[in-house]
Amino acid sequence: MTPPRDALSHDRVLQAALALADAHGLDALSMRRLGAELGVEAMSLYRHVPNKEALLDAMVDAIVRSWIDAGDAASTDWRDRLGAIMHRAHATMLARPWSVELITVRPRVGEGRLRYAEAVTTALLEAGFTPQLAHHGLHIVDGTIMGFTAQQARRPTAVALGDRVQALADGSLAHEYPGISRTIREHHDHDEEYALMVDLVIEGLARLRDGEAPRRTGLGANYALAIS
Repeated sequence: MTPPRDALSHDRVLQAALALADAHGLDALSMRRLGAELGVEAMSLYRHVPNKEALLDAMVDAIVRSWIDAGDAASTDWRDRLGAIMHRAHATMLARPWSVELITVRPRVGEGRLRYAEAVTTALLEAGFTPQLAHHGLHIVDGTIMGFTAQQARRPTAVALGDRVQALADGSLAHEYPGISRTIREHHDHDEEYALMVDLVIEGLARLRDGEAPRRTGLGANYALAIS
């Protein structure tokens, strides 16, 4: 039986879309299939979301909003606040691998993204960062979250990496690639790698706040111009 017209809401449609993507992948999400999941015609959904594009934006916003928690602000240590956000964001996206690409390609900033940016920026400002450095810090934190998580979520199998990598792993190419061969046979804990990266980012930001200038490579803008 079709539910009454008022049984649907924006939130119910959004939660059903998230559940559908979780169960079957983002490619399975269509307004027709979503309507079927909710027991209504696809046209009924448009009373609550203007179109599929708006639905995808709402999905991104809901996921990013989940990266922050009201309890984070209770911590007086900005390092703990940032670390909690970064680890929660990473875990949330790994639990929904389909979300990584979606968040990357959809630029619209909604309430969830603003709340996330506000939480990071406020933590830095309250810790004594200048507005400019807090702005840089937000982008550094965001880039770390998205870059590492995307790499981990898309990590291919050993077979997909090809024969050369497998030869490195068994030591057959040690003479040609001695550096890689020494490390590739070690067990690599990717969660531990991410935790290390989070710690390095936060420690680096702390040093910048305290006036320690980073060691420059000497390339910067000149290098960017040279390769453009």
